[in-house]
Amino acid sequence: MRELVTIKFRAAGSRHLLLALLLASVAIPLLGESAYAQSYVDPSFGVGDSIIRSDVFVGDKQGRVPATEGQFTDQLSGWLSGAGEVLHGEVVHVGRGCNSDTNLANPAGKIALIERGVCTFVEKITKAYSNGAIGAIVYNNVRTPPDNEEILIRMGPANPGQVPIPGFFVARSSGLALRATPVNVKIQAASFRALMDGVSALVNDGTLTKKQAGSLKDKISAASDAANKGNFATALNLISAFRAEILALKTAGVLPASDWQGLDDAAGVIVTRLQPPFTDSAS
Repeated sequence: MRELVTIKFRAAGSRHLLLALLLASVAIPLLGESAYAQSYVDPSFGVGDSIIRSDVFVGDKQGRVPATEGQFTDQLSGWLSGAGEVLHGEVVHVGRGCNSDTNLANPAGKIALIERGVCTFVEKITKAYSNGAIGAIVYNNVRTPPDNEEILIRMGPANPGQVPIPGFFVARSSGLALRATPVNVKIQAASFRALMDGVSALVNDGTLTKKQAGSLKDKISAASDAANKGNFATALNLISAFRAEILALKTAGVLPASDWQGLDDAAGVIVTRLQPPFTDSAS
């Protein structure tokens, strides 16, 4: 599998670090929330359930962990991100983040790292926003059995943009790693642009010809244009055609299964964002 190009940078008092989140999801109902399978792959631009990359995650040679994007926050994934597909910022641990709690750090202008528990996700991320945070990462709390601490959920309710900053959920082990030291992060979601970049990477490494990639890029570009004009049915049809074409390339032995899975997962995120409530919120 190919790796993302990693650019490391320094902030005052921070370790060198880069994080990249690219989101895709497979829902499993669990006690009124959505739990997400962690069987993700790592194609050219990295998708799957969601992936965070960082040298802080030393348990994986590529420094990657999965994450999910909240349903009530400002969306970086799908078509709703517009020009704001990438979020940069320093992560600071604020604690549990409920209204009754005192923040352990000032999140103003930063990405608030928040522990799950006691109050709702909406309360936690709303408080972070009210205190000037530009984004939020919620990590799982202590669960029984302990394996449940690594389960990812999709933070609800499904009301995109209710809290006007992006929000993500990660496993407890990931949150503990992030809170150990101040770090700078880069967060990028699966979007039309990310999908286009993924296809380009497959041309650059010789997996796809320019002609094959051109056909795929035409569909992505047309779907993006349709979505931006509010023609969601057209955009859905185009993304469906894109998925059928990459499946045919996989079946023909042109596209490796891991690369196909990554592209298909990312396309699946966009499909979700091309339907209510995500389309309703934009109308």
